[in-house]
Formats: sequence, structure tokens, C-alpha cells
Amino acid sequence: RERAAAPPALPAAPAAAQHARRLAVPRSVMQAFEVVADGAREQLAGGALERASPMAPLKTGANFEAVHISLPLAPPIIKHDPAVGDGEGDKNIVGLQLLGKAGKRCVVYGMGIAWESNFEQQMAREGCETHAFDCTVDPASPVVAGKSFTFHPWCIGEGGSEFNKGNNYLRGRSAHGLSFKTLTQTMRHLGHDSVDVLKFDIEGFEWKLFSTEILSGMNLPRQLAFELHTEGSKPIAVPPHLVKGRGFVEVNRLFLSLHDLGYRVVSKEMNIYDDKCAEFVLVNIDDEGPRRLP
Repeated sequence: RERAAAPPALPAAPAAAQHARRLAVPRSVMQAFEVVADGAREQLAGGALERASPMAPLKTGANFEAVHISLPLAPPIIKHDPAVGDGEGDKNIVGLQLLGKAGKRCVVYGMGIAWESNFEQQMAREGCETHAFDCTVDPASPVVAGKSFTFHPWCIGEGGSEFNKGNNYLRGRSAHGLSFKTLTQTMRHLGHDSVDVLKFDIEGFEWKLFSTEILSGMNLPRQLAFELHTEGSKPIAVPPHLVKGRGFVEVNRLFLSLHDLGYRVVSKEMNIYDDKCAEFVLVNIDDEGPRRLP
């Protein structure tokens, strides 16, 4: 009995095709991104000039008028469309589906917890080593106790009279005895030489954090997710002395400095309860990666 003829063998695939093909972004696309970033920087530079003012000073969010998205991304690269979010709790992190995956270490710091730790819980679920910091929160509080992230009862920053003045998060208590560490001290204490995501919502204290640590270029996380509070923010949440003089020009000078450090704005969302505050996510495009502690 004759055997059926074997089907013809398929031609061997080229060696390169046997490996998963990696996406290569066309040069024209990269150039288009650069044009957008250059235009965004130009707007910041104009708004950073002495006596510069917004084109529409009465419009909601006038202090942030010149801050534009300089790296336009869309879901699923970012979590949601910035036009439909408010940034509160649901931070628009870049590449969330990759963080903490494939055996890569992912370190997340969350500064300012108060009564809500959804972001920190989410990042821990994603597989990131997540640390939360707030010296005004009792470690026994259900907001932080027994959660999948690690809570540290200190504030990142400086204490003293500036921390006491008008700080409603102290709930009538004195700041005496509270613990404070700088970002650099915190990273050394926890054994981290870099941070993937630094989230902070610290009610005006972020201006000091920027000036003393981030803008120094020493501690450059891969992503920054923060709420920026400006002059005129509601004093029930933001001590007025922390944001005095922090208006249109100062906002633009801050973002211009961040741009020149390699950060690009991927998400801008206005606070729906206070138009003197806005939520931002920035990603560092530095090909050499974030600068590490010496």
C-alpha cells in the first residue's frame, strides 16, 4: 500500500523574523513629537518673562494657561484621556501595564496620604514596591494599616514653624515631635538609588520640594505625578503663605525648569473644586535614565 505523499515543507523563516519584532518609531513621528515639545517650551518661556500674564485671566485655570501637554499620548499608553479625568486618586501614569512586570524592579513613593491611599494601593497591586509617607497620619489609621504598601510615619520635607502655620492636616495638634526626612535621606534610608514614580499631593509644600531637591537634578524620578497649588488656592486645604506669589509666571518658570531637566507633560487635569490647583503627570525622556544618588 502506498504512503500518502508528505506535504511540502514550508520555507524557513529568516532568522530575524524568528524573534518578536520590536516596534521602531519612524523618524517622522519622533520629529513631530519634538515639534510639539518645542512649541510647549516656547509657551513656557514666554510665560516665564517678568510681568507676563495669561491671555484670558478670568478663564478657569488661568495660572496654568501656558502649560501644555508636551508629549501627547493616549490610552493605553497612559491610563485615561486627560480631558475626561480629574487626576484625584486616578493618576495618569505612563506604561502602567509594564511597571513591576517581567521581573523588573519598580519603586513608587507616595507623599501626602491624609484620608485616601487609592493610588498607593493600586501601584502595589501592579507589582511595584510602594512606599507611602505622611507624618500627620496615625499608622493605625485604616487608610494605611494592613495595606499592601509600606507606610512610613514621616513627612518628606522640613518641619518647623512653616509646617505648623495654617496646616489643617494637623487637626489642631502641634507638629512638635513629628518626623521629617528629605527625599535624599529617605532614599538612602530605604536603600533606593532611584525612584520610578514619585507622587505628591502636599498642599503647597511641593514648591519647596521642587526647589530644594528635584530641580537640583540629584533625584530625578522617571515619572512625577503631583498636584500643583498656586496663589489663591482655598485656604482650608492650602496654607496661603506657602503659595504666596506662586502665580502665572512662577508656574511657567517651574515647568520650564522641569522641561530643561528632560521632563515632558503627558497629563494636565484641572482640580474641579479649585481652579488654582491642577494635577500633572510628567515623564523623563532622558535616554540615560534618571540620575542616581552618588
